[in-house]
This record gives sequence, structure tokens and C-alpha cells, in this order.
Amino acid sequence: MTTPTSFDLKARLVAILGDKFGLPEDEVLSGATFDELDIDSLVLVELSLILRKELGVDLAEGDLDSSFRIDDAVAAVEAKRAMV
Repeated sequence: MTTPTSFDLKARLVAILGDKFGLPEDEVLSGATFDELDIDSLVLVELSLILRKELGVDLAEGDLDSSFRIDDAVAAVEAKRAMV
């Protein structure tokens, strides 16, 4: 299995947020926080489960936070991947 680059990971996160949660790509990429995008803790848990299934990255509760922007989420996932 190849490891996605930061760009690929960001694109995948944007796609998941659009496909699964109905968030427009331009809004996700606007620099808004997850909280500003109305992404609550339940969505973050579901996103974590999707990433575990797709990428094998085990994100604990709190690894993704509502104060994060998309780039922060990418960094958090990359940090967890580096630990594996």
C-alpha cells in the first residue's frame, strides 16, 4: 500500500467531507475552522473512523479538534501515520 502525500491526503479529506458530510470544497479550503464549518464532534469521530478504515491510521478521540482547519487535520493525520 502506498502512502499518500500531504497533497493527496488533503484532497482525500476534502473529498470525504464533501461526499459524506455535504461540505463544499471551497468552504473546506477557505481556511475556516471545523467549528466554523459546523463540523461537530460526532462528525470528527466518524471522519476518524473513515480514515482508520481507508488509511490504517488510528486517531484517538481528540486527535481531530473542532478548532482545526483542513491543514491542521492533515498535519494530525500525518503525525499519527509517522508513529506507525
